[in-house]
Amino acid sequence: RRRTDADLAAIDRALADRAAALPAAGAAGARVEAFIDADIALHAAIVRAAHNPILADLFAEFVPVLREGLLELTSLVDVRRHDLDHGRDAHTALVEAVRDRDPSAAARIIAAELEQTLGTLRRR
Repeated sequence: RRRTDADLAAIDRALADRAAALPAAGAAGARVEAFIDADIALHAAIVRAAHNPILADLFAEFVPVLREGLLELTSLVDVRRHDLDHGRDAHTALVEAVRDRDPSAAARIIAAELEQTLGTLRRR
């Protein structure tokens, strides 16, 4: 709800950077890490758009653990055989929810994406 036009521009750039960082099928190592960093930067831009300093500080503290967890997750789902960007549509929808100032939609989108990821892990 609190996002500004400048926040939205930063979020749009971060979404584009995430898309540009998408590794080719079978990529690993530095390319995957760059994509994860771009993904985290998108989420950080969204968190900053909330203009909640406590949330921003919590997210910043959580980033190293999140990054490590995402790197581990990519090895669990074997990104060489699977689409690393299975969440493209969800991330685009999340940005649209922020654009529309619709936190309920954003929460639903994130919850569904997390459920999909958990489902993938449970099938492994």
